[in-house]
Order: sequence, then structure tokens, then C-alpha cells
Amino acid sequence: MTEFSDLSEIQDGSDEKLENAVGDQDDIIVSNDVVKSPTNEIIQVLQLTDNKNKDQIVYSLLEKGRQSLIDYRADIPTEIYTKEMDSKDSKLLELLKTYFQRIWEVQYGSPNEWFSLFLKQYQNGENHDLYERILTRTAEYGNKYMNNCSILSIVLQLLFEAIDDTCLHETNVFNELWLTITNNGLESVKKYADYIIEDVMDEQINKKPSALFQALREYYREQLFSLLQQSNIIYRQNVYELALDSVAEHGWLTGVEVIKRKTTSYAYEKLLKNIHSYQLQQQAQESKEHDTPLISMELELISTETSPMHTDSFEKQGKHYMNFFSAFSLKLRMFSQREWFG
Repeated sequence: MTEFSDLSEIQDGSDEKLENAVGDQDDIIVSNDVVKSPTNEIIQVLQLTDNKNKDQIVYSLLEKGRQSLIDYRADIPTEIYTKEMDSKDSKLLELLKTYFQRIWEVQYGSPNEWFSLFLKQYQNGENHDLYERILTRTAEYGNKYMNNCSILSIVLQLLFEAIDDTCLHETNVFNELWLTITNNGLESVKKYADYIIEDVMDEQINKKPSALFQALREYYREQLFSLLQQSNIIYRQNVYELALDSVAEHGWLTGVEVIKRKTTSYAYEKLLKNIHSYQLQQQAQESKEHDTPLISMELELISTETSPMHTDSFEKQGKHYMNFFSAFSLKLRMFSQREWFG
């Protein structure tokens, strides 16, 4: 018979394996050399050596890009400000491009070989101009379009080349694409076929593991594993990884169906409820960030005390809820266009 101490060790071991599978965000840090070099040069270029706000200005530039310098115009000599803000070849812009490129290579590329190879294909191949466009955009606006997963955002920006700067600034297409793919998975990119080369889209959908599939795995991994754990689904690598692959391809609710027979009905029902709650939070956050009206939707939540026999009913409600995101995207687009054109 297993002693309680042994059970504790088993649980601790399971938690440790889960932490290793999810990855510790603190393990992925930018080396001091990556940050220090542009910091000192930026201070020199903008003549900030004796400026009391220099640290704040540099931090803002490294987070929000060159355009954030507008907020500190009074701190910069007029001639320097005009030169560095109006020129596409300004020293400041080049420093920021170098900084973000090293972030991509060191922080994102080192632990993800597939991402490093993907970047090199664009950087050194026939799509070099596209790579430069996305890198320059990042240097201009920093993390503005990175949302909560820089790797996925970079991959999407490179693949969906028709979403240029004008489209990005004047429409809500990229936000709609993000909302769709982070809820419905890889296959949902077909809805945005107008913005991606057909051969590229087919390759991303049909060739496994494609860069977009890998990026979606990175996006879903931490939250999915957390929801599985919250739902009392014990960490088993084959189950968690199976769920991750399926969710990355098919989205939240359809994706988790793959583990329905590999866990208890009670735990599976709890998982569906947790996913539902998470999506409501995401939708509310999306509305807040983009200043769009929150679209109300009545959904019956099944209590965790309810019999597992109601799981199928809840799944149907969940799938109905997924259709809501398509309607939400349409509302988002209509609202955005109404605001833009007055």
C-alpha cells in the first residue's frame, strides 16, 4: 500500500513535470549585452546623457518603438528629434531594428529552433524585403502588435503579407485574424485567404509541423496546460501533448474532444466550463483593448455538481459559443469602419 508521503512525492513529481512541459518564463530572458548595447547608444544619439528622464525614455523606446519618442519631444533637442523621427534611415531606427532583431534571435529563436529557421528563410531568401518591413514596423511601434504572444504575431505578420502598414493601421483585420485563430486554431486561417498567398496558406495548413502550427502550439501551451490542471486532469505527457496538438489545429472546444475518452466525464465537463470562462475573459479584454462595445451573450453554465451526462449538452453550447466569435469579429469590423470613416 502506498504511504501518504509517497503520494505527495508522486504529486510533486507530476507538478514538476508539468512545469517543465509548460516552461518557466523566467528562464527565457534577454542577456544584458542585448539590452545594454542599444541603451548606451540611444542615449548618445538623442543626447540624453544629462537628462533626468533618460532611463524612462530608453525604456519606452525599447517597449513601444520609435513612435513613443513623440511623448518626450520636449526632452530632445529639436534638430536631433526632427532628424531621428523623420528619416527612414535614422540612427535611432537602425539601433531599434538591431535590438528587436536580436530579441527575435536570442529570446525567441534560441529555445525554438523551428522559429530561428523560419526567420532565416525570410531574412536571407527572396522574402527579405518582407522581413525588413516587419522588422521596421516593430522598431517603429515596439510591442503594439505583438499581443500576448510575440512569436505567433511575428509569424502571422510574415505570412499574411497583404496586411501591410496601411491595412494594419486603418482596419481591424489583424485583430480579427488574431481573435479567430487563437480561438479556432490553424484551420480557421482559410477565412482570411485574401491576405495570404494561396500556396503559402496550403503549406501552412497541410505541412506538419508548419511554422504557424508550431507558433499556435506556443500560444496555446501555457494556458491549455493550466486549464487542464485546473480541471483536475493529471499531467500525462501523451495526453497533454495530444490535446495541445489538437487545440492548435482545431481550436479550443473541438480540439479538446481528442482527450474526452482519456479522462473522466467529471473532469472533462469541468474543462469545458473552464475554457468557456477563459474565452469570456478574452472577449472582454479584446473589447476593452480595442474600445469596442461588449457584445452580450446569454450562456447557461452547468454547475460542477451536475451529472456528467450533461457533458454533451454543454459541448453543444460551447460550439454555439464558438460561432459567437465569428459574429463578434464581424461586429468588430463594422464598428472599426464606422469609427474610421466617421
